[in-house]
Amino acid sequence: MVSIRDRTREAVRAELAKAVLEVFLKRGYAAVTVDDAAREAGISRATFFRYFGSKEDVVIASVESAKIDYLAALRDLPEGRRLSGWHLVRAAIEPVVLTATSEPERLRARLRLIASEPALKRRLLERRAANTEALVAALDEHLGDTVSARVLAAAGLAAVDVAWEDWAPREEADFRAIVDNIFERLEAAAKR
Repeated sequence: MVSIRDRTREAVRAELAKAVLEVFLKRGYAAVTVDDAAREAGISRATFFRYFGSKEDVVIASVESAKIDYLAALRDLPEGRRLSGWHLVRAAIEPVVLTATSEPERLRARLRLIASEPALKRRLLERRAANTEALVAALDEHLGDTVSARVLAAAGLAAVDVAWEDWAPREEADFRAIVDNIFERLEAAAKR
């Protein structure tokens, strides 16, 4: 069980990450020092390091604060209907699609920031393991086949990455349409 103190700390950390991330987005990640970021976010250097080990940790914390409950998305599916693995993955990532469509400008800016810094891209890929495991657990509950769940989760999250890369640089792009198109292609390829 997570204590109130731990929940409070995580809430403060998420709020600080959001504030510092705004500084990075406004001025550029490489151009901002830890001291600059802390000052502009209205905190001390000591407070910065109480919650984050580095500038990279701020960006990763901003991504982690939006945890996805894949299993909840799958629970909303109609009972008794047999869906393919790709349909299950697509249903599980609906919360990701909803986030992208509700905050497109902010999300695009964050994705561009991450794409511009190799260290951030690396750190985000390291964090992917936790997302993959959460999606595997959700899919395995529906499929009853851990190996298939692992393959579908890894491939499905890679497909979402392709969608992010296609969507982020194009202001007029529709994330939902891109994701749906990718998963329709995967479903069609599986039937060949």
